[in-house]
Amino acid sequence: MEVTELKEHEDGSATYRFDMTAEEHEAMCRNGITWAIICGVTGLTMERALQDYANMGDVDETGTDPASTE
Repeated sequence: MEVTELKEHEDGSATYRFDMTAEEHEAMCRNGITWAIICGVTGLTMERALQDYANMGDVDETGTDPASTE
């Protein structure tokens, strides 16, 4: 996956354009919808949900499993 364009707007928002395979597209859509539902149901922000996940001990702040040998 590659970010092919980034436009920053005066209001602080941004528009991104991605070049991705069909498999990457499917994963992004599936995971994006899943995270939106989780955050909507729980009231968590994405940042808090990811922080809580990292604090579970399965991953560190970089998203890597510290017990992994890979």
